[in-house]
Amino acid sequence: MMRFDELFEHRSLVASKLKDCIRDKGFTKVSFAKKAEISRPTLDKLLNGSIDSKTTFDRHLQKILKVMNMSVDELMLYSVQQSRPVEVVYSQNAPEDHEMSDIARKQYDLLLDIIDLCAVYY
Repeated sequence: MMRFDELFEHRSLVASKLKDCIRDKGFTKVSFAKKAEISRPTLDKLLNGSIDSKTTFDRHLQKILKVMNMSVDELMLYSVQQSRPVEVVYSQNAPEDHEMSDIARKQYDLLLDIIDLCAVYY
């Protein structure tokens, strides 16, 4: 389909696909940047398609694809997983042994319902 060295010319499409992948896998921007060993400002530039250096773009995209265990084709053919609920949200400030209380779980589920409703209307 598309070769890795062609992706720079399609930065805005790559940015859109990356946003979807990162969100669907349950990462925050901060936690994903940390996992991929990319600075948050650089990740932001990748996600809004504003990186103007092909070398920087290529180097960081290789890190991202490795962390996500995805090929170029898998990234470019990726479609949003709307029917699957997010199973976990990775955050760098949550303790490893943290468990959500019943009240927090109910509030979280309510928020997910609100987000689903918003997705229908917006």
